[in-house]
Amino acid sequence: MAYDPDLPAPDSEINSAELRSQFGGLADQIATKASNCDSVDQLNIPFHDPVTRAEAEAIQAKLNEVIATMHT
Repeated sequence: MAYDPDLPAPDSEINSAELRSQFGGLADQIATKASNCDSVDQLNIPFHDPVTRAEAEAIQAKLNEVIATMHT
């Protein structure tokens, strides 16, 4: 069963099967989002102290890549 944001209903009795289904639906959504990031390679560059502008821009680009893949 897919996650239903309307469950459990307000003031309803706890139903273990319904809650298990809800948690399962959420777990499926999380797993789907996590697998979207598999295509993003690690940022493996040496850093200087202090970090150079080019290094900071590489970090920014990689972070933007991660965010963009999470939005799909």
